[in-house]
Amino acid sequence: MNDMPAKHRFFASPGDCVDGVVVLSEDESRHATRVLRLGPGDAIVVVDGEGMTHRVSLDDVGGKRVRGTILSSEQDAGEPRRSLHIGLAVLHQAARWETFLEKAVELGCTRITPLITKRTQHSRMKERRLRNIMVSALKQSERSRLPILDEPTPLDRVLGEEAGMRAICHEAVPDGERLAVWMQQQDPDGTEDCIVLIGPEGGFTDAEVQQAASAGWTPVWMGSRRLRAETAAMVAAAVLSQWEVR
Repeated sequence: MNDMPAKHRFFASPGDCVDGVVVLSEDESRHATRVLRLGPGDAIVVVDGEGMTHRVSLDDVGGKRVRGTILSSEQDAGEPRRSLHIGLAVLHQAARWETFLEKAVELGCTRITPLITKRTQHSRMKERRLRNIMVSALKQSERSRLPILDEPTPLDRVLGEEAGMRAICHEAVPDGERLAVWMQQQDPDGTEDCIVLIGPEGGFTDAEVQQAASAGWTPVWMGSRRLRAETAAMVAAAVLSQWEVR
């Protein structure tokens, strides 16, 4: 067997990682053999999206589906120690929401909610495409668990969610707490589960922010610069991911 460290990462569902054997999908197998030119004895890393990371030695690379033997496994490699939940309103340009989704996975979000708000223009999303983006980001960032991706969800339903820390971002509250300052004050040990909500183009309406505040959510400010919605969501995800105990 090739004793070099495994540097190539692949995805296989738990159903394809059974009894010490991994079987890659046709797409992953094609990438392994035709793009990377891997062969028998080469070591790879396989993640299953449900928390398992396997080091695998390739055995059979001759067919449409590559097979390998699991050498060792690790649980929840690369995963945060608390729940990091971001809700971003569905955006008019799907590519911008998809950019956020990719970065949210990389930054360690454990749950992602497309929000339907007063200013949301549509709620159509391509589920298969979004999953492919998430799987690619999962492999790239060396995580092992795919985040929960909710269906597009009305804001008022999300406001009923419980967490140790709940914030709604709104540019019209410059006298409010900055997100990072608020997190430091509320959660100095970085251990509380968090939910942060970001609106669409134009932001949340004043009525929506008031509704959230009445439900116990804290309005927070992202700073004096005007950010695109997906940028604000990525900033929030970065703050959340960095503020945790290791």
